[in-house]
Parts: sequence; C-alpha cells; structure tokens
Amino acid sequence: MGWHYKFVLTLISLVLFVKNCAPRVVENENKDAFVPKAQYTNYHDLKDLFDDLQRTYPDLARVYAIGKSVEGRDLLVLQITENVHEEHELRPSFKYVANMHGDESVGRQLVIYLAQYLLMNYGKDDRVTKLVNITDIHLMPSLNPDGFEKSNVGCESKEKFVGRNNVKGVDLNRDFPDQFGRDSRTESGTYKSHEPETMSLMKWIMKNQFVLSGNLHGGALVASYPYDDSSTGKECCVESLSPDDAVFKHLAHTYASRHASMRLGNACPPDNFTGGVTNGADWYAVQGGMQDYNYVRAGCFEVTLELSCCKYPPADELPSYWRDNKEPMLKYIEQTHLGVKGYVLNENGEPIEGAYVRVAGINHLQQTNKHGVYWRLLMPGEYSLYANAYGYPARSVKITVPELQFGEAPVVNVSLVPRDQVEHDRKTRHDIDGISAGDFVHHNYEAMEQFLKNLTQEYKDITKLSSIGKSVEGRELYVLEVTKDPGSHLPGKPEFKYVANMHGNEVLGRELLLLLAKYLCQQYKYGDKRIQGLLNTTRIHLMPSMNPDGYERSRVGDYSSARGRANAHNIDLNRNFPDQFGPTKDNQTPEPETLAVMNWSLATPFVLSANLHGGALVANFPYDGNPEMDSGHAYLTPDNPVFVHLAHVYADAHLKMHLGQSCKSLPDEKFANGITNGAEWYVLAGGMQDWNYLHTNDMELTLELGCHKFPPSDDLPTYWEDNREALIEFIEQVHRGVRGFVHSHIGHALANATIAVSGNPRAVRTAALGDYWRLLRPGSYNVTASKYG
Repeated sequence: MGWHYKFVLTLISLVLFVKNCAPRVVENENKDAFVPKAQYTNYHDLKDLFDDLQRTYPDLARVYAIGKSVEGRDLLVLQITENVHEEHELRPSFKYVANMHGDESVGRQLVIYLAQYLLMNYGKDDRVTKLVNITDIHLMPSLNPDGFEKSNVGCESKEKFVGRNNVKGVDLNRDFPDQFGRDSRTESGTYKSHEPETMSLMKWIMKNQFVLSGNLHGGALVASYPYDDSSTGKECCVESLSPDDAVFKHLAHTYASRHASMRLGNACPPDNFTGGVTNGADWYAVQGGMQDYNYVRAGCFEVTLELSCCKYPPADELPSYWRDNKEPMLKYIEQTHLGVKGYVLNENGEPIEGAYVRVAGINHLQQTNKHGVYWRLLMPGEYSLYANAYGYPARSVKITVPELQFGEAPVVNVSLVPRDQVEHDRKTRHDIDGISAGDFVHHNYEAMEQFLKNLTQEYKDITKLSSIGKSVEGRELYVLEVTKDPGSHLPGKPEFKYVANMHGNEVLGRELLLLLAKYLCQQYKYGDKRIQGLLNTTRIHLMPSMNPDGYERSRVGDYSSARGRANAHNIDLNRNFPDQFGPTKDNQTPEPETLAVMNWSLATPFVLSANLHGGALVANFPYDGNPEMDSGHAYLTPDNPVFVHLAHVYADAHLKMHLGQSCKSLPDEKFANGITNGAEWYVLAGGMQDWNYLHTNDMELTLELGCHKFPPSDDLPTYWEDNREALIEFIEQVHRGVRGFVHSHIGHALANATIAVSGNPRAVRTAALGDYWRLLRPGSYNVTASKYG
C-alpha cells in the first residue's frame, strides 16, 4: 500500500488515542477520590486492606469469609451497603466473584479497586452514594487464593496449568453441578464430592439470595452469557439459550458496550465476537460452570466477564484496566434494579417463605427468601406474574416493568388466599376472564353441539365447525377451527390441535376446550394483542370429544373408575392406534373414532398437539411404550430435548402441575416438576401420541389435567384458572424451531420433500404447498431438504 495510506491510519490511531485517554485524566484529577496503585495485592495484604476499610468505614463495610481454600486461606468477601450491619429486606444483593482461575489476576485487582472506589467516593459522588444506599454489594476478589499465590506475571498459565486450578489440580469452573446430568454430587445430594472452594461458594449463594452476579476472568475480552453448556454434549458452537435470554443479552451488552475494547469484539485475535458478547456454549462448552449453576440452582443471573487478553499482565498496566472497566462495572451493578421486587403474603399480611414466583411465558421458577421477598430481573414491558405456595392456589397479577432510570425496581406485592377460602369464594363467582358462570357446567352431547354452533354463529370470521367422522353410535366428531381466515391450510401458517375426551369419563379436557374456544374468540374481538397475534399466525383445531358415546355413559363425581372410559364397542381408544412394536388385541381393528382421527391427522400438516386426559396431574411425553413393554423404564425419542421442553412449558405454566404433588388415590405417584416420560410411568401399546410422532410431522404430549376424572361442575372454574395460561403457552410453542418452504429450481413448491436435521433420524415432510415446520430447541443445526429427482 502507499505511504499516504499508512500515514492516514497513523493519524486515525493518534486521534482515537487522544479522544479515549484525555478525559480519563481530567476525571481522575477533578472528581475521583480514588487513584489506583499499580501493584497486585497478595493474600496477606488483602486481609490487611479489607480490615482497614472495615475500620475506616464501619457503617458501610463488613469483612467476612465464606470458607477456606485447600491450603487454609480465607475466601474473603467485603460487603458494602448503607447501614451494613442491619437487614434490609427489599434491598437486592449483588456480587462480583473474581480469580477462580488463580492466574487470571485482572478481575481480582479490579474488585479490590472497586471496593476502595465505592467507599472513598461515598458521600462525595451522587451516583456512588445512591448505588451503595439501595444495593447490597458483595465483592469477592479471589475464589482461588492458593492458585494466585502460585501464579506469576505472564499471559498464559505455566506448564500443567499451575496457578489456574486449585492446589488439587481441579478447575473450579468445571466443578459445579451441571444441569444436563453431569453432576458430581453424591447420591444423597450433599456437596462432599466438590472442592472446598466450590462447596463454600455453593452454600454462600444458596444462603444469600443474590439477584445479579459477575464472574470475572481473563484470557479474552468478551461478556459470555448462559448457558455455558448444552444438552448436545458438543464441545463448542452450539448456542444454548436460557429462558431469560433477553435479559442475559441485555446484561452482557450493558458491560461490553461500555468497554472501549470489549465492544469491538476482536481485540484478542483470533476472537471475533459481535458486539463483544457471546453465548457461552456457542463459544465453547463448559460442563460444571459457575454461571449456569447460579441461574439454574439459585435463581441468580450471572454473566462471565473476560477482562483481558493477557491473563496476568504486568502491574504497571493495572490503572489502565481500571479506567477501561470502571464504568462497565458500575453500570452492571445498577442492573440489579431492572425488573420488579416485592413480598408474597398470606391472608393475614404475613410473608410466605419459599413461595414460588414465575412469569408467564418464561420457564424459570424463583422462590421467596426467609422474609417472603422475591426479586425478578425482567426487560421493560408488561407481564403476568404468578405466585403460589403450599396450601395457596396461584394468583396472577399484571405488572409493568419500566425502562431502567437508575433507581429502585417497582414493588409488586402478591397476596395469596388459602385454598379453602378460594373454594368458598368460587361458588359465588359470576364471571371469570369474561366467561359467564353459566358456562362452567358439564355439557352433554346436545349441549356441546349447541355451544359450538353458537360460537360459530357469533364469531363467523374466526371460526369454522366441521365433523371429521362419526362415533360408533353415530354422534358427530366435532372439530372447531379458531383462526383468522379459517377453512383451509394457508402456506406458512402452522397447524395445531387439542384432542380431548378420548376416554369418555375423563371430562376436564372436554370442558376446558369449550371454555378455551370461547375465551379465544372473545379476547380476539376485545382486542387482546396476544390472542390476536396467536390467531393471526396459527390455525388452531379444538376437538372437545373424541369419544362422545363413552361420555354419555359416564357419571358426575367419578373419581377413578372405568365407567364410560371405552367407546361403544368397549375399546380403549388410546390402545387402538397402530403401534411401533407390533399389533395387539386392542389395535388389530381400528375403531371409527380412531380411523377418523388418523385420516384427519394425515390430511392436515399438524406441527404440535396435545391429548387431554384426567385421573392424574402430569405432562407425559413420548414414548409411551418400550421394546420390552416393561413399565418404569424410560424410552426416549430422538427429539427428547424438545419433548422435555414442551412438557415443562405446560407443567410450569399450570398453577399446580409443576409442584409434582401426588393424587390422594395414588399417594406414592409423584412426578418431579410435574413431567414424565410415558414408558417410565407405565407402558401402553397403541397410544395416540406415539402414533402421531411416528407417522406424521406432529409432536404430541398427553396432558393429565386433574386427579378427578369427572369432577362436579362447581370445580370447573378452578380447573380453568389452573390451566388457562398453560393451554395458551403450549399453543405458542408451535412457532419454535425452524420453518420455511422447499421449491424446485424454477420456483415450484415441492410437496412431500424430506427435511432432515443432522444427527436426528426423524425427518419431517413438506406440506402440499412446500411449507414445513421443524420444532427444535435453540442451537445451531445442519438442515437438509431432499426429494427424489
């Protein structure tokens, strides 16, 4: 290149240097009471420094240790907050943890600088004063003090990673329980198998309900957000996103965008991170990492912050690292106040410890602390927040999260009413979600038929009623279509179905689908943006009764009998489908109801569905059978991660299912988190959900909606409130994964083309108009489309 080009680059570099550096000098001279020393603080000097800070600022600073390292060094923490020796119930807790890799030293020294900066500027700088007054800040310079003492200045670890690991040679950031089953705890659930540093930190975060955290490392310049690991087991390059991905991306960008070098993404070649942020597993997988443990096990949002290309740079460079990181570190702490907080209270206004708090549409539970307080980080917007506790049905409240103008999060308290009181109040209700009290009744065949016809007459633009066939006794097998522009498949619009009452005496699904149909129609008309968006983009099919004949033989009050369960030929329809392991006496001759559903399912490109049952409370995912037909042994599909996710979506959104409580008739039958693999529960051959998965593009769950098969009508309002959000959230999952069209080279739509995902033997096929959908968990995949010729 020409000399003039080099000259221009040099000028640009000089201008940038002056622009970035000059203001820092002015700031330190005019505002900042703290000037960082260009030296590392060893373990003994750190103890002396923290003791001095505690003596100098007794109302602001408290030193404590969470445990000891292998060699007996204290794992020191400095707590900084206004009136530090008092409890502040609504004040959220924040932590920085550094130096878990002993030779990554920049974060260690920055945490020490931050402690001095906050205390020396308290009462002098308005921002610092406010931050300390409303935030409980915990600063841990070193999780691995033994490793630090063995490390030396240099950009990479010494041979055999001396200093990086603890003195037993264990990488502490691979030593935490892993969410994907690679958990090294003992069978009793104790922490005996973990290193003392890891054990101490786990106990610390479980005791102190931290809201937000930063894990400070070195060796790169990037903000890495969960998850660090994925269910695939791959070592890298598979994006693994948490339910709170939007919040985590915001947190990572909050830090990176304010760091002059990190935000470039390429300051440490060959790294190239867009915007200076990355998903952990998409960079490289970490099994047993601390940030995933914080989020999954303790509800604490943590981001891993890589602060330097060189792990242990010379001490004279430390002041420049402080200048680069001071603003990002402060701004990141301020995000502790993003979202909402409050108390969960009982009927007497007393706090409830251990109450569950969740947000509709976000599959992540949190619990209240000993004071009954919760904190929930959320992006600005409107949400439905649910709280429930043992003996208290869930209650939802609408919340609005404002844009974060640095200050305290809004307080939203939730008062719960005991279940007995709810049962009493329920009988006097006249309106729930716009549905009148007269709708909460049991509908026999004629009443159901009239209900459906009335809906289609009132909401002609968004409904269509049809029959897919007749039962043994000649009753219509009605399906109500609820969508914008009903009547036929529209290219690119996914198809969803709910099928209920295939066991005639299990009636909850039947009544809930009638209520859901009315709710969707009314909310669409009233302008509910969520429901309008759902119906505009999804073709929803509701089949209230697959077994109308069996229903007519059933009786109100039936808790667990088989009366009305089978069809009029006395055949159990959920044993009547073709089975992957061969014919049985129950499926050699398909019943008319079974044939009708099979033909309907094969003619419509359904993407997702659920089969609604009763007699238990659990979300059941395929397979229902296994080769040995031996109950208690799970048999998993190639899409098991997707099915587990779908089951969690319903169970977590249901106000009771996620608790995993047993029915009184089966006290020993408990389901962890309210989900189960079918064969692990009990095996069955000829089931509908397995047939759907094996013979169509459809992925189906069996949802057991209540212990009582045919409960009294007085209970229907409670069942509706328990299931309403779950029914809607499950439909919304039809838009997960990947979708598209397959065309020939001249633009013709190709029907029946095969869509295959690398590593997964199950393929789906395109619909008549060349469109396809493939439900997948977040991640990177190789997808292949093919067709003969």
